[in-house]
Amino acid sequence: MTIQRIRPEQWQTQRWQNGGGITHQIIRKDDEYGMLWRLSVAEVTSDGPFSLFEGIDRSIMLLSGDGFRLQGQTGVLCELPEPLQPFYFAGETEINCSLLGGPVRDFNLMLRRDTYASVLSVLEIAPHAALSVLGQTSLLYIAAGDVAVVFNRHLYRLHAGDTLLLHNESGVLHLDSINDAKAVFINLTAKSKA
Repeated sequence: MTIQRIRPEQWQTQRWQNGGGITHQIIRKDDEYGMLWRLSVAEVTSDGPFSLFEGIDRSIMLLSGDGFRLQGQTGVLCELPEPLQPFYFAGETEINCSLLGGPVRDFNLMLRRDTYASVLSVLEIAPHAALSVLGQTSLLYIAAGDVAVVFNRHLYRLHAGDTLLLHNESGVLHLDSINDAKAVFINLTAKSKA
């Protein structure tokens, strides 16, 4: 059982080879075959194609900026002008990203399709919320504001950009915010092998 608080200063940052942005890796889990899942924040400064990830399911949402448009071979797949509206797609899909009005920051979840399933929820904590820890791994990312989290009688104070990781834990997260915080909550469950 593990509970870990991850702050932005702990992120691993890498510039894109095409010069179009930066990825801040919040946390990643691997096995001997590569990535199982990854949580990250990206800063996108110019239009360009997404990298291809075979066998990976992805979700993306705007955190800040004027938004972006995702276009595939068959036309526009979606526009995300508003923060915290998730879009789900397969990592092997050829997608080009166009910024709607300047640089943006976005939130990304990737997971290996044949190994993990996820349930992703976006919530406003105004001023209270309660969340059940359901999967083998649960992640609470604070997108805006400040949150006091009580879990199994322990208190965690989280600020925008912080992530709380819970692994093999069970119970209910009790959240309180005095400034209408917004958060992303993810439950990850390993798929059973046939």
